[in-house]
Amino acid sequence: MQPPVVNMTDCSFFLCIFKQSKAAVRLKEDMKKIVVLPLNEQRASTYTKLFGVSLQELHQQGLTENGIPAIVWNIVEYLTQHGLNQEGLFRVNGNVKVVEQLRLMYESGVHVELGKDGDICSAASLLKLFLRELPERVITSALHPRFLQLFQDGRNDAQENSLRDLIKELPDTHYCLLKYLCQFLTKVAKHHVQNRMNVHNLATVFGPNCFHVPPGLEGMKEQDLCNKIMAKILENYHTLFEVECTENDNQRCENLARLIIVKVSNFGI
Repeated sequence: MQPPVVNMTDCSFFLCIFKQSKAAVRLKEDMKKIVVLPLNEQRASTYTKLFGVSLQELHQQGLTENGIPAIVWNIVEYLTQHGLNQEGLFRVNGNVKVVEQLRLMYESGVHVELGKDGDICSAASLLKLFLRELPERVITSALHPRFLQLFQDGRNDAQENSLRDLIKELPDTHYCLLKYLCQFLTKVAKHHVQNRMNVHNLATVFGPNCFHVPPGLEGMKEQDLCNKIMAKILENYHTLFEVECTENDNQRCENLARLIIVKVSNFGI
């Protein structure tokens, strides 16, 4: 029995159809890319940079809660409810990938549930990251040398009053954040038996995140002094912020919040 005769015309016909089908698949994939690209661009347009942005700019954009950056407010409220008894709070770092994912979620405008999308350690690390990436640390570069000078002089009798006056010279955005942060950290310190984080441990963690020092040996010495200043602020929080000037301080932050609302309204946001 002879094998069937292969018709070259038929082969060419089927080969042509096969090539056309492959071309159709490629065309379909290209069309998908064309459709997806604008969607990605639309998502990118909702992106709002929160890290590495000045406190003043965040306030002007209305990204605040009661005069405090909204992301800080959100993290601190979560940690206050769930993290005060966490051993090693702020000392034990969160998972790097989780922290970065939380950062992207906040900046992409996605609703974040820290208990679900992260955990206590990652939330604590995210707070430190936010403070560390501020273009101007909470203690501004303009006032930084005067804080150092105050403690280098060693005049303990006048130190507390001078420290209060110096803190008051901070810009409103920095002053309100420092007050809010220290208020929270004093709560953390009250649970030091459970979390192992007393005032001095917290100052060692937050000194580098609130003060900016140069690198090198001199920077290390300066950082040690900054940590001592941070401890002093936490130890005397009620005197420096609340007891003698609560009404004025609260009014200052409320005025800042109202000013932001007015500015946002004027810009039509």
